[in-house]
Amino acid sequence: METAPQTPAPHDRTDVPGAAAFGKFMRAVQAIADAPGELTVASLARQTGFPRPTAHRIVAALVAEGLAIEEPRTGRLALGPRLISLAFRSWDRSDLRRAAQEHLVALRDALDETVHLAIPSGSEMVYIEKLESRRNVRMASRIGTRVALHSSSVGKAWLAALSPEDCATARLTLTARTAHTFTERAALMADVEATRARGYALDLQENELDICCYGAAIAGRDGRPAGCVSVSLPRYRFEEQPPQPIVAALLDCVRNIADEIA
Repeated sequence: METAPQTPAPHDRTDVPGAAAFGKFMRAVQAIADAPGELTVASLARQTGFPRPTAHRIVAALVAEGLAIEEPRTGRLALGPRLISLAFRSWDRSDLRRAAQEHLVALRDALDETVHLAIPSGSEMVYIEKLESRRNVRMASRIGTRVALHSSSVGKAWLAALSPEDCATARLTLTARTAHTFTERAALMADVEATRARGYALDLQENELDICCYGAAIAGRDGRPAGCVSVSLPRYRFEEQPPQPIVAALLDCVRNIADEIA
């Protein structure tokens, strides 16, 4: 499941030497990663607000370091092989991903639905593992996809697993992804409370139309959530299937992962 997330603004850390310049590079990398279609230097400049010469310098530096690719014929920008290699090396070394793998496979095989493992990143969650359903209808998401806390089952499961104080102060941008997305904080917090009470979250077409998800948090050693797992399925299958078997399998999965990392 995937949307085209907006490029997040850099943190205001002007007290750190080099932070402003580094922030520009990160905004450019994020824009390239999030671009749903063709992205050139010109469109990168428009999207980020950088002057065209600045955008050219940033892209040239990223290309020189292997962090981006600029196709000679079309000028299309893409993530570079060095960045992709670093990302996969990080995912391969993730203790949570390794501990979860066997249990995610068991969950996917039991339900034959798409399963994601996500960790937080600012006001979003990032998928660090995806196991695809073997059915014909498949999700467009991939490892590295970012989804908002307020519109995804993994995000709402994460919020519900935080302490009430941390949840109340969570930084949220309540952008409407679909007509079903919570855009008022009070309504979202009521849904998070319902999630906390029942032990799992629901995404009812809030992140992508015709896609529904169940999500649950993995308890960490320190009492905070370590990550979240979701089961994603097309709306027609969500409406046809009783929730109990899916929820039971999902909750078993997150408990087993928690035991692995305890």
